[in-house]
Amino acid sequence: MYKKTIIILLFSFLGTIVNAQKSIKGTVYEITENKTKEIIPLASVYWQGTTTGVAADIDGNFEIVEPSTYPANLVVSFIGYQSDTIRLNSYKKTINIKLKNAVGLEEFQITERRSGTTINTIDPLRIETLGTKELAKAACCNISESFETNASVDVNFTDAASGTKKIQMLGLDGIYTQIQYENLPLIRGLSAAYGLTFIPGTQAESIQIKKGAGSVVNGFESITGQINLELQKPDEAEKLYLNIYGNAMARGEVNLQAAQKLNPKWSTMTMFHASNQTISHDNNNDNFEDHPLRTQYNLFNRWKYVGKKHMFQAGFRAVLDDLEAGQIKANTNESLYRIGVKTKQFEAFTKNGFLFPKKPYKSIGILNSFKLHDHQSFYGSKLYNAKQYSGYLNVIYQTVINTTDNTIKFGGSWAYDNYDKNLNNNYKFGRIESVPGAFVEYAYNAQKKTALVLGLRGDYHNQHGAFITPRAHYKYNFTDKSAFRLSVGRGFRTANPIIENSSSALVSARNIILKDIDLKPEIAWNYGTSITHLFEIAQKEMSISFDYYFTDFTNQVVVDIENPREIAFYNLDGKSYSHSLQTEYSIEITKALELKAAYKWYNIKTTYNGILKDKPLAPKNRVLVNIGYITNFDKWKFDLTGHWFDVSRIPSTLSNSAENVIPNQSESFYTLNGQITRTFKKFEIYGGAENILNYRQDNPIISANNPNGSDFDASLIWGPVMGRNIYFGLRYKIK
Repeated sequence: MYKKTIIILLFSFLGTIVNAQKSIKGTVYEITENKTKEIIPLASVYWQGTTTGVAADIDGNFEIVEPSTYPANLVVSFIGYQSDTIRLNSYKKTINIKLKNAVGLEEFQITERRSGTTINTIDPLRIETLGTKELAKAACCNISESFETNASVDVNFTDAASGTKKIQMLGLDGIYTQIQYENLPLIRGLSAAYGLTFIPGTQAESIQIKKGAGSVVNGFESITGQINLELQKPDEAEKLYLNIYGNAMARGEVNLQAAQKLNPKWSTMTMFHASNQTISHDNNNDNFEDHPLRTQYNLFNRWKYVGKKHMFQAGFRAVLDDLEAGQIKANTNESLYRIGVKTKQFEAFTKNGFLFPKKPYKSIGILNSFKLHDHQSFYGSKLYNAKQYSGYLNVIYQTVINTTDNTIKFGGSWAYDNYDKNLNNNYKFGRIESVPGAFVEYAYNAQKKTALVLGLRGDYHNQHGAFITPRAHYKYNFTDKSAFRLSVGRGFRTANPIIENSSSALVSARNIILKDIDLKPEIAWNYGTSITHLFEIAQKEMSISFDYYFTDFTNQVVVDIENPREIAFYNLDGKSYSHSLQTEYSIEITKALELKAAYKWYNIKTTYNGILKDKPLAPKNRVLVNIGYITNFDKWKFDLTGHWFDVSRIPSTLSNSAENVIPNQSESFYTLNGQITRTFKKFEIYGGAENILNYRQDNPIISANNPNGSDFDASLIWGPVMGRNIYFGLRYKIK
């Protein structure tokens, strides 16, 4: 009897152990548009409210231990898909999980069919994503021209001679926005002037726009926001993509992209771009080319490896760009005024991710890049030649604290820049910047309703000493379709004033004045709030968003063009700030017809030699209206975008000769762009027009008939400098 009791107890104990070690097996997959089953590898699978989790293998299979109690929620997530939560009331030996594309609970799509623009309602940071559908509406031709249908980013010409465009956010120049690609630096230093023209729009998979203070993980330079480009992925892109573009200005472009999966773990992709414009136009008869003559070659290649515990990417990017502009015919007894800019850029990068399959909430990321930028240019008699050698390293460790509601990231970074610059071959200046730093960022997310992110980083600049960068973000969801956000943060950057203001400094007769030999770093605080809400009235889906941001500089490198004879750079002595308010509304009138309208108000002021003035050439009010229509099966796509720009202040030109004095206020004006696309099975053709109304700023170049004189200035640009432009193109894809 005693032995029998012992045996029964022993088997009961063993049974308890076996039950405690039960596991649940499953597969993660999606159903594609072609109704086929597609495996999703490396998805995260974990029990909600615990640290127990695993990662699916390369075939989408996983095995996770049974929860300690029932009912239990199993959370499955993967980047680019909606997270799914499966509630288990009892033990199941196997389970299959189907994930959907990432438009739903975590992100709602404002313009679902027309523009592919989404706003995330879960993340504490306000992230607006422009997808491939939105980018396709800006058929030409590089990233600087990809924001024409977006209200958050403004696009303006830099001057009337070089034809280059620049972007602005919150009313301030793009130099105050941290611009990256896949979280690697993109626009820094010498690339500030022309860098956005070196990334073809077709190479972008999406563009993420973050207004206000960004994450400390990505660095300290963000003041007005962050723009991050996600490029086409070798394991996700079409096997072959071809885009051919041409316009009435005789500009031609070819984009060829090829991706290949070598095996389940390795893939590679090559993207090639070539553009050429060799025929000049002078439609306003000022003897200056309306647009630059330009040839560019761009090559990008990367390799990608995806394993169970390690993800790796490596690649390079190379650019050759040759720009020429200026006078067409020389005046009597005067030299021909020409502009020439030759750029060579080469970059190599690697990205390493280390995964922990049994702890999917934990990861280590290592990002690094090396870049060489060679800039050789002349603007009439002014010469500006420079080289920049840059290195970047960022190491990020992520884990949770007790539960997945509390995550923490910390790590270290190092940014290195070596500048060699000279102006007119007699004023040589350069510097070496080395900035090591460390950061920590804590995130709290309570059931996707309340979220808080607190970040702090400390860095040491070899010339300016130690500094800290605190940032905080708060988000509250009134419903799963509405989000209220608050943010505050500090930004720090060093200026390269001549190249960042090359239009005013070089494309004019202005004398360059450095009033302060020691230009201090630019430092500013940004405070922001936003509300986003999706709703439905009379079965019409609508969305409305409102945001307000205040940028307050504690120091700024002031760019003073108030005197038409000079451009002066000096440290801020007084106030400098920017108020930015934007409201946006969209409605799905029918399943095929959608409307988006946005209004922006700016109040931007800076102290110039003791006097607080409005920022020049910046209209206080702007309006955008976009209408999109798509027929059944997406065969025909129609898109029309209109802009209205209010008047802006123009710096005084009273000291010019009488015939070269212009008003101190611009005109208000409208622009209109449109595009039509016809889609076939494997290709599509498109055509459109920019500046349909043919509005142009009158006489944009002051003293165009005497470019070697003291009144010459091509930088006071507040409106379009080119007239109507008709374009056409073809896109061909093999999936």
